Amino acid sequence: MAIDDTDQRFANQGGWLDSRAFRSLLVGTCTLAFLVVWLVLPEEGLRQSASWFPVSLHAAAEIFAIVVSAMVFSVSWHSHRPERPGNLIVLACAFLAVALLDFAHMMSYRGMPEMVTPASPQKAISFWLAARVIGAMAVLYIVFRPWVPFRHPGTRYAWLAGALAYVALAAWLQLAHPDWWPVFFVPGQGLTPLKVLLEALVVLMMALAMLRLLHVRELYSTFDTRGLAAASALWILSELCLTMYENVNDLFSLVGHVYKVLAYLLVYRVVFVASVREPYERLAVETARSRAAEQQVQALAFYDRLTGLPNRALLRDRTSQVLAARHEDKGQAALLLLNIDGFKHINDSLGHAAGDTLLRELARRLPAQVGESDTVSCLGGDEFAVLLREVRDAGSVAAAQERILSALAEPVPVAGRELRITVSMGAALSPGDGQDFDTLLQNAGTAQHRAKEAGGAGWRFYDATMNEEVSERLALRNGLRQALERGEFVLHYQPQFSLEDGTLVGVEALVRWRHPEQGMVPPMRFIPEAEESGLIVPIGLWILREACRQAAAWRTAGLEVPRVAVNLSAKQFQRGDVAADVLEALSAAGLPPTGLELELTESILLRGADTVLDTVRRLRGLGVHLSIDDFGTGYSSLAYLQHFPVDKLKIDQSFVRRLGEGGDAQVIVTTIIQLARSLGLGTIAEGVEDAATAERLSALGCLQGQGFHFARPMPPAELAVLLAGRQRAEAALRPS
Repeated sequence: MAIDDTDQRFANQGGWLDSRAFRSLLVGTCTLAFLVVWLVLPEEGLRQSASWFPVSLHAAAEIFAIVVSAMVFSVSWHSHRPERPGNLIVLACAFLAVALLDFAHMMSYRGMPEMVTPASPQKAISFWLAARVIGAMAVLYIVFRPWVPFRHPGTRYAWLAGALAYVALAAWLQLAHPDWWPVFFVPGQGLTPLKVLLEALVVLMMALAMLRLLHVRELYSTFDTRGLAAASALWILSELCLTMYENVNDLFSLVGHVYKVLAYLLVYRVVFVASVREPYERLAVETARSRAAEQQVQALAFYDRLTGLPNRALLRDRTSQVLAARHEDKGQAALLLLNIDGFKHINDSLGHAAGDTLLRELARRLPAQVGESDTVSCLGGDEFAVLLREVRDAGSVAAAQERILSALAEPVPVAGRELRITVSMGAALSPGDGQDFDTLLQNAGTAQHRAKEAGGAGWRFYDATMNEEVSERLALRNGLRQALERGEFVLHYQPQFSLEDGTLVGVEALVRWRHPEQGMVPPMRFIPEAEESGLIVPIGLWILREACRQAAAWRTAGLEVPRVAVNLSAKQFQRGDVAADVLEALSAAGLPPTGLELELTESILLRGADTVLDTVRRLRGLGVHLSIDDFGTGYSSLAYLQHFPVDKLKIDQSFVRRLGEGGDAQVIVTTIIQLARSLGLGTIAEGVEDAATAERLSALGCLQGQGFHFARPMPPAELAVLLAGRQRAEAALRPS
């Protein structure tokens, strides 16, 4: 049986009496004392003096030995369990017999009162030898017996009965028939050879037991084999002393009894450790393990593994306690919810390990910005919550949010670089914004979402009107899911013209939602929701197919629409095979690739450049025209313009509408046009509202334009009428 390091550490905490050094010193000292008594002290007078071991001292030594023997039995017997090895029960029963026989030996010692028969050395030695023999036989037996439990629970009672029967037999033989015993002591001559032989037999048995214990000590990991080996050594010394005395009161008899008492003490320690202390210490080990396991379970249940902060479950519990306390004292508490702006982009570009480093750093900084009684929690991912236990007013909450924003604005060393981040934060106050955890968390989340919509890097307090907007957005999202199935989306087309000669160069397909109850829903209301929900992917695919179908239908009808422009969403690049979708739409409609223009945003080109570059090249290889939409509003870079095979830059209407003001807008527009010209790219301006703007753009070198100055977006039928009229007018102007 093996025990682990923890068990062994407990087993080594038994004190000085259990230490190997002490036991070795004890055995060595006793051996040396035995040799001194035997070899150094003079035989006559000093060593054989009867004054060494008077009756009173003998009685005291034997009483002590009897008590220790009885304790060996009591501890082993009453602590026994069926699953424990039976070896200790054998030893216990033998020591019960030893205790009883030692009592008989003590009462038979010369000078003691009569016990049935007169006391005498012969009578005392008889009981002595009976005790020594059963003790030695028991020790020898248990060290060779397998360390296993009894097969039957009643076996220990059989051993007890056997031990008591042995005592009864010895007592009956000695008290009723003393003449049946051989002579062990002759007054004036000393011990007989038989007595010495029997003592030698006991010595032999104990020596065999000691050698066995020293040889197989590793088999009994929960049993102190070295302690029992030391007891065996002292037992041997005791027996040797009691083969050398010439009168029962001399020095050898005294030393022998002292060694016997020491041997019994060591046996008791062995039994106590195995029966009481070892199970107790194992219980302590199991208790410690259970406590550690409980703490681990608690850590897993109530703390975030990455950051070590309280998780949602613990935050819920603490919030409930705080709200109950604030209800009692009519005070206020606040719950803040925050997350990192653009965290997904950080994970995608720098890797999840960098993201984890960032989260751990935030978890380190946040607690320093709030009070010790406040709670900072990680709800999962990059979402953190802060429970402010007690606040005076909204101003103190605002101050706390500003402290947090300032602390998190400091650069964070991540992946060998200094990373600057911003967070969006929302706050809900109790009791005004909610009186339970779920309501507070929901409202703080609503405020946090509003802060993120406002551009991030800031905070918002919850306002009741936000819930109405959230409900509207949820209804809008649910309506979007059904709009495709019900055919509620329609396309309007806005013509695009050459600024040089006014000819039609194409049309842009713009989606509209014809809601059965709300009427025509503006794109600015539902496109952001479609982007956020991911519904833009199926909607975008429908737009692509419908635009190709309509362009092919116009051609079939003889209407000259050189090209139809379709906007592509970044999510379409992320979630689908855009090139395959485009090819399928063109094939289904029968539209040549040159009749389609795809408008890409700068964010698409900058995200996952290798994958996007491959897709863009495949599209260009099909013959599809490509333009960059809203150019100048994103992360414009000359490098990606050199790598991506685009045909045209589309100048954002925010610059076009301010063109007449001069200043930065005119500089930006001029720069874009010159950049496109240097790269051999076309330019088109959107949002051209009047003739003056069109003239300025043309003067700056812009090639194409679209906007209300030319035509508003219109349904296909209305556009067909417009195109047919233009074609008739152009035909009339041509010379016949």
